[in-house]
Amino acid sequence: MDDGKTTLDSLPTRGRVLVKAASVYDHVQPFVTLGQEARLNRWLAEQVEVAPGSSALDVGCGTGLLTVQIAERHAQVDVVGIDASGPMIRQAINKRKRGNCRFQQALAEELPFADGQFDLVTSALFFHHVDRELKLQSLREIHRVLKPGGSLLIADMDRPYTWLGWAMSWVAWKLLRQPEIKENMDGLLHELIDQGGFSKPNEIGRFSGYIKVLLAKRDL
Repeated sequence: MDDGKTTLDSLPTRGRVLVKAASVYDHVQPFVTLGQEARLNRWLAEQVEVAPGSSALDVGCGTGLLTVQIAERHAQVDVVGIDASGPMIRQAINKRKRGNCRFQQALAEELPFADGQFDLVTSALFFHHVDRELKLQSLREIHRVLKPGGSLLIADMDRPYTWLGWAMSWVAWKLLRQPEIKENMDGLLHELIDQGGFSKPNEIGRFSGYIKVLLAKRDL
């Protein structure tokens, strides 16, 4: 279901789904990223290399902050944002729907798309909300819906690289009681991208002391 037809607050999943936070998400994200949220999404959209007529999928899109950046910068690309949270998708539709940008409630681990449908899949700050098993299942689903030679671009919590990044990651892990965060802090995402069938990921960017940007390819 999409374009306002979403009815469930949350689809059934073991992953952490942000339902109540949807109304304040856009205001909170800049604090979570130490003021880097807007810069991060703009920068990610600039890294996207897709030809006109291509299609892109943004996994765990939240309110569509990255999705719409990609759509606006690449006007001839069809962009779809998915999230398990109904309120997030409704916020995205109300705020950021465009002619080449739509939103749909769906699970990353059960993508409702055909094999090889997309040229690009992106994801920003989603993978630290799901455990190891769901991380790998989601990556395998992303691999399935990507065309051979397609690109995967992920920005997420990783091994912190500044003292402030370590402090923020440690507090988030302990305060939110999310072992999924600790998995990212240990660098697990790199290993799982490889296990998901992709090329070894390249680190192409760093933000806020604890966010790293990883780029991988689906083999031909």
